[in-house]
Amino acid sequence: MRHLLRGQTNFLRMIWKFNSVYRPDLQLADHQQPTKYEISLPPPSTAKVERDALDIHTSSGRSGLQIDRHTEEFVNTTRMGAAV
Repeated sequence: MRHLLRGQTNFLRMIWKFNSVYRPDLQLADHQQPTKYEISLPPPSTAKVERDALDIHTSSGRSGLQIDRHTEEFVNTTRMGAAV
């Protein structure tokens, strides 16, 4: 109803023509046609993946930071959600 009040009637026309456009018998008949070419499935994977190898960038933790004490204090005091 909201679409009709705004003057959008294209969806109403689509619903009116639904039975002539949507024909399940034709869609199912397509599946009964012989296959012209068939793509073979890939072989099943037998490789094991190491979960640790999935990380692209490994974390070096806090030891990887190269900031001085004053900068770290500033970051801690201005961090969002930190008690002031």
